[in-house]
Amino acid sequence: MTRAPSADFVMERLMEEATREFPGWSFERDRSGWTAVHDKTRLTRPSLAALRAILRVHRVSRGS
Repeated sequence: MTRAPSADFVMERLMEEATREFPGWSFERDRSGWTAVHDKTRLTRPSLAALRAILRVHRVSRGS
């Protein structure tokens, strides 16, 4: 029988994936949700998936 990975392990992997997808951004989690920081830009969303979606829009709108 196999064991499911822990929630902490899964979150760590998702953060690593987000860091690879958005180089230069750092990711934090607190009670209000997830925050991505790059230079003076801070974006916060209730979930990492929502944050990554807004970062994709942000990247396209900036032409990066």
